[in-house]
Amino acid sequence: MDRKKQTSDRKILFGLKEELCRLLVEESVDGLCLLTDGKVEYCNPAFLNLMGLRAEEVGKGAWEVIWRDLQPEDREKVEDWNRSRKESQRPVSLSPVRLLSRSGRSLALRLNAVDGKKERMIILARDVTELSNCHLRLQEKDRILAGMIDEASTPVFIIQDGRIRFANKVVLEVFGYRPEELIGTGIDRYLAEDEKDRILELYRERLTRRPIEKRFEMGLKHKSGRRVVVEIEVNLVSYDGAPAEIVVMHDITARKEMEAFQVGALAKIRAAFGATIKVLNNLVEAKDPYTGGHQKRVAELARTIAAEMKLSAEQIDGLRLAAEIHDIGKIIVPSEILSKPGPISESEWGLVKNHVKIGYELLKDIEFPWPVAEIIYQHHERLNGSGYPRGLRGEQIMIEARILAVADAVEAMSSHRPYREAHSIEETMDEIERNSGILYDQEVARVCLELFKQKGYSFNRR
Repeated sequence: MDRKKQTSDRKILFGLKEELCRLLVEESVDGLCLLTDGKVEYCNPAFLNLMGLRAEEVGKGAWEVIWRDLQPEDREKVEDWNRSRKESQRPVSLSPVRLLSRSGRSLALRLNAVDGKKERMIILARDVTELSNCHLRLQEKDRILAGMIDEASTPVFIIQDGRIRFANKVVLEVFGYRPEELIGTGIDRYLAEDEKDRILELYRERLTRRPIEKRFEMGLKHKSGRRVVVEIEVNLVSYDGAPAEIVVMHDITARKEMEAFQVGALAKIRAAFGATIKVLNNLVEAKDPYTGGHQKRVAELARTIAAEMKLSAEQIDGLRLAAEIHDIGKIIVPSEILSKPGPISESEWGLVKNHVKIGYELLKDIEFPWPVAEIIYQHHERLNGSGYPRGLRGEQIMIEARILAVADAVEAMSSHRPYREAHSIEETMDEIERNSGILYDQEVARVCLELFKQKGYSFNRR
């Protein structure tokens, strides 16, 4: 009884194994083809689907019929694979094999072959078309990228463990070295002496992946020994399976030399401006000795007010220059009028008022970097339109001129004149406060009052 039961159990188990094998073969996503003596014995549905074949088309045909649509360059590869399989007597893989299926679909397959008994061979085919296409696209991208880097107009390096692993062709033009001269050499060899400690420290910090600047300037040594200034951009990459840096360099030597030249030229221009201003100041003071130092004091107060109001550095520079020569037009006013101890006539007052227009006419054609002539033209305008020479009001008056108007009025009122004694600072501040928002810009007046009343500002009259 037990023997009969064991026989029955073995039959059941065998049937289950057979059913499992059938399901695995027929439901597999991989193609399977069984060959006997070089003839097709069986193809599973996945294999037929891959090839675009029907079961009756295959029949007992030779397996070469199935592969007749191989790409020409792959036919020899398959023959070598088949020969190698027979010689080694062990499973051999081949990938990718490209062919055109009967349905017209372009395929890339991975083949595996296992020898069975009685001249039988099992071929397993897996569709790797998408994988192969991705691989081809990556290869093409790598080829394009390598070409772009090698032909780039700016030097590109790959640095690993402090040594140069790659350099493109343009390094010869920029640094005087051929790429093959650089490969394998340490980067410290090419650093300018005054740059070595800084750059090597940055290199060590970057390898620890600390967040530091990716772009910076540095000095390198040309093969001839001259200094080359470069701007570099650095990114971490993996090269041959290890961390490395790809470095893109831009030769900015010419730019830095031009910047240095411009700085020197600007310094000379500023010095020339300074000398010109001094001459103009001397002209005015020679004409009107009672206003000696007036323009300089006005310029200092105007600059201070502008800084407190957070005007731009450019506006402050223009205002300071305009203030230092704001009375230049007085050189056409007769000295006897400027120094007259008593009241002046209406016609004389007309000559005095005309000094702003004359100042504008003298300076308007000079190409200052700032609107110096216009600031001078407007510095006697008043917020309510009662000023001269054009009766401008409110926002029609530029902010630099509104500041200069307050600074000029404060210094003039608190200074001695032939026709009156100087007002005290308290009296002067009261006058500015009373006319804030009427004659003088409200914000400018507020800042001026704060400077004198709270921050201890005073004129240097030495």
